[in-house]
Amino acid sequence: MKASLDDIYLFMLTVRHGGISVAAKAHSLQRSKISRRIQQLEKELGCQLLIRTTRQIELTENGRLFYQYINQPLTDVEQAVNLIKNQQQAYSGVLKIAIPAAFISSSVFLEILDRYTEQFPDVTLDVVHRHESIDLKRENVDLQLLPKSVDVFNENYVQQSLLTSSSHLYCSLKYLENHTLPTTMEELYQHPILLSRYNSSLLPDRMNVRLVSEDFSLINRLTKSGRGIAILPVVLFEDKIASGELIPVLPDIFQIDITMTLVYPSRRFIPEKTRAMIELIRELFSK
Repeated sequence: MKASLDDIYLFMLTVRHGGISVAAKAHSLQRSKISRRIQQLEKELGCQLLIRTTRQIELTENGRLFYQYINQPLTDVEQAVNLIKNQQQAYSGVLKIAIPAAFISSSVFLEILDRYTEQFPDVTLDVVHRHESIDLKRENVDLQLLPKSVDVFNENYVQQSLLTSSSHLYCSLKYLENHTLPTTMEELYQHPILLSRYNSSLLPDRMNVRLVSEDFSLINRLTKSGRGIAILPVVLFEDKIASGELIPVLPDIFQIDITMTLVYPSRRFIPEKTRAMIELIRELFSK
């Protein structure tokens, strides 16, 4: 089935008038009809064109590109339809991913980047650091990795659980030169605690928090220099724990579990390059 010129025309009217209701009133059409036909057009093209809100509409990146072409003589309309469809199916262009800064140096994410860039050399990866949930559509971000404890910006976004990571308390030999290793939670409350932003909301009120950071490398360096007891995810520091560089503190008493999730705007309109990244992330996290 091909995209209908009538549907394309209704899309063009909606953009020109700045909203579905305004376009319907100006041309004596039913609002529900315009909305339904634009949804059908998006289905045919395989991508979202409009971001709908209560009072207005906003063009997505594909919507702006499509309108740019159809706002020309109608002989260019078929070219616009083919261009958008091909763009959705192509393994090229830019794939933008938002991740917590703390996760960037993990072996799992580095393997994801390595394997994806090797398999899809024509796709440019744009990695941005965000610890909060963002409006993926408006910021033109394809995927976001977030702890499950963070509220997702849009409840209609897809959020899939990947794995649960345990965090424990660790200190260094340098710290023990001037401090006694705590054996109870009551004793722990007297020690300075270093932790990531995601763990800060999960701590008992009496914890003596001295540093909150998104950078686990910074937390590790301060722990190594004896500045405090750190809460660190086991999956990121297995080698340092095994070597004895990080010494467990209250291993049988204290533990925080965080589930990482993958967030993306919709199940309906997923470009092939994005779908490939989703499948790769699922595969590697499952291991």
